[in-house]
Amino acid sequence: MATEVFKNAYINVTDSAQTIYTAPTDTGDVAIVLSLRITNVDGSSNDTITAEVKDQGGSDDAKIAHTMTVPADSSLELAGSSKLVLEAGDFIQVTGGAASGDLEAFISVLEIQA
Repeated sequence: MATEVFKNAYINVTDSAQTIYTAPTDTGDVAIVLSLRITNVDGSSNDTITAEVKDQGGSDDAKIAHTMTVPADSSLELAGSSKLVLEAGDFIQVTGGAASGDLEAFISVLEIQA
């Protein structure tokens, strides 16, 4: 019987690619991204976000957002009203346009372990 577990993670985003979440790695495991929210906590400067799924199954990587502007004092929901399904070992990386760390990323996931 499959085990279902809710998980979340948070990081400050800089201009270096950072992994915010990695799906469980056992064969048959999946993760459903319920929310991937990027918040710009800077009160006056816009920033940009790039987010992508790194596929461990041999397929091409997929961009969720590419240099998308995050206005000052605003949030963007990158999962939108849809969901993102990650297969075993897939992971999500985020990269900001500025080194300042004024972007914060929060992810909420449902893991289904076979």
